[in-house]
Amino acid sequence: MNRIINSAAVLISVWIIGFLLIAGRSLLIPIVMAIFIWHLLNTINSGMQRIPTVKNHLPSWMSMVLSLIVVAIFVRILVDIISNNVNEVIAASSRYQENLIAIFNNLDQKFHIKASTNFDQIIKSFSIQSVLVNIYGVFTTLMSSAILIALYVVFLFVEQHYFTQKMDALFPKSGHRKLVNNIISHITKDTQTYLGIKTLLSLATATASWVIMKWVDLDFAEFWALLIFFLNYIPNIGAMVATAFPAALALIQFESWWPFVEVTSGIVAVQFVVGNFLEPRLLGKSLNLSPLVIMFALALWGAIWGILGMFLSVPITVMMMIIFAHFDRTRPIAILLSQNGYTQKSYETLSS
Repeated sequence: MNRIINSAAVLISVWIIGFLLIAGRSLLIPIVMAIFIWHLLNTINSGMQRIPTVKNHLPSWMSMVLSLIVVAIFVRILVDIISNNVNEVIAASSRYQENLIAIFNNLDQKFHIKASTNFDQIIKSFSIQSVLVNIYGVFTTLMSSAILIALYVVFLFVEQHYFTQKMDALFPKSGHRKLVNNIISHITKDTQTYLGIKTLLSLATATASWVIMKWVDLDFAEFWALLIFFLNYIPNIGAMVATAFPAALALIQFESWWPFVEVTSGIVAVQFVVGNFLEPRLLGKSLNLSPLVIMFALALWGAIWGILGMFLSVPITVMMMIIFAHFDRTRPIAILLSQNGYTQKSYETLSS
């Protein structure tokens, strides 16, 4: 009977948490994005402090200011690219739609596609403009909350100085305090590793893709490179979508097939090298997440918070696995979330 009651309580708790996450998304998303930016700033600062020349000659507060300047410059570039390109991209979408219909009409004349399937109505019902507007909507949502997110980031840095004192007050027993500090240190280490390396690799992928698109003279190369940068944070699916957009535009924009081949093969080659050689070498097994769990987390958080949930799915899952691994009752869940069933021996439980 107790097991049935506990199971029912767990299911009800999960349902309540899911309902609150969906119902309070407008309130929670700015806070989560602020935590993401705050954590990214700490990651950049930690990376600077590991450089011997910087560590010996630059105080911690100065490296944090430099980290803030780096992020501010990146945000400025982001805003400029969006404001200068997105309206032109949406305006040009009608021309691309016409070219797409012309391409399928030419294919129909050669292979008689319409005789077997209703491709004509499918292509006409598919709106390139609506897809681009949805992508633009994600950026405008973030921009509309930019001031609120910035304020959250500022107050997070203020709270950061008193965090240790609060933990000491909340957990007066040394054993519990040691456990909590262990959880926080593992979360900080693993998420900073993921965010830092993923950001550098996404930047390298976007830059190499931009060079390829600029060489082919693809329209709005800066906008597509920015989209590739953000989509690379989405595991597995992001790389495919990031390749599909510029490849489809190359197919629609040019009359020849050769630019399409160049853009597609070039970006696929970049994604292949980064995803199969650089990322495994740099990240290694530090995250230790099952690929099946990553796909499920991607779908789950995408259903809860949309595209932003997809971006945050891996860091959130890493945090959950680390927390679950520290307790005897939830350790089996951490083992299921892991790739090889191994949880670090340094994880301690309350029973110890």
